[in-house]
Amino acid sequence: MMSSLKTFVGFNLILLHAFCFINLSIRAAYSVSTEPEVRRLSFRELLRVRRQACADGTYQHDGKTCCLCAAGQHVKDHCKISADDRQCEFCQARSTYNSEPNSKMSCEPCTSCSHENANLEVEEPCTIYKDTKCKCKKDHYCTSGTGTCKICQPCDKCDSTGVKEPCSATSNAVCNEESKGLGGGPIAGIVFTVLFVVLFCAGLILLRKKIQERFTKPSDSPNTSNPVTDPLLPVDMAPHLTDVAEIVGWKDMQAVARSSGMSTAIESALLSHPSDSDMWTIELLKRWVEKTGRTASVELIKVLQSKNKKSKAEKIREKLYGGNPAMQSCSA
Repeated sequence: MMSSLKTFVGFNLILLHAFCFINLSIRAAYSVSTEPEVRRLSFRELLRVRRQACADGTYQHDGKTCCLCAAGQHVKDHCKISADDRQCEFCQARSTYNSEPNSKMSCEPCTSCSHENANLEVEEPCTIYKDTKCKCKKDHYCTSGTGTCKICQPCDKCDSTGVKEPCSATSNAVCNEESKGLGGGPIAGIVFTVLFVVLFCAGLILLRKKIQERFTKPSDSPNTSNPVTDPLLPVDMAPHLTDVAEIVGWKDMQAVARSSGMSTAIESALLSHPSDSDMWTIELLKRWVEKTGRTASVELIKVLQSKNKKSKAEKIREKLYGGNPAMQSCSA
């Protein structure tokens, strides 16, 4: 009986020791495996909180690190205790903006597209996050691009020659060159017919002259040669500015002014008469005449001839000098 009791007590002691050993092992294992994990998660959480506090970055002010204000806002008060206790304020809608996170005490003013002589209009309105985007008005262009353009110029009109390349927001229209030769078949036929008639009449006149010389005694008086025509003389262009400007046109008037170093006068003429290309030409011609002086009428014809604009030069000569032989020259 005693032997059985001892055996039973011994077996229970063995079970008790085994239970205690297993329990201690489990606790040790849990302690080893979980404690580092808890510390790691707490560190990550701390980083996340710090990042959220200054999501757009930081800046330095009076030795303190402050959080930047978001785009569309500006700093009202700098931080004093913690990085995120600075005060931010929104920009004024349609008036000011800030496109990036910043530490500015104010917002940037929106760009205006309403200058009376700039020929611009709004493409995208200003918001608190971005500036106004301007573009050229219809039939105007700017070579520097719509994003930075401050003045748009009117596109050239090609009424007489036709458009070779249309005007765009960043380039002027390109007109076809004026025809220097004969036109189509019907026009060529008419021209050849007229030339034939003129040559035929000239031949008859020469033939008649020779016949008359043969049967007429030579005159005792010496032959006098035809008088040499005088060169062009300067005339006052003031009464003819409007007519001459209409003949020259804005494009060629710009070329005449640039050849005299008057690029600034071109921009001044554009701004003095907004959206009126005829007045631009008159104003620029007037300033060119004032700079050139009393010989302006002669110089204008010479410049146009040098730029292969002989048709316009001839029209201006007819307008200024008419049929006065004392003031014209075939070589002018």
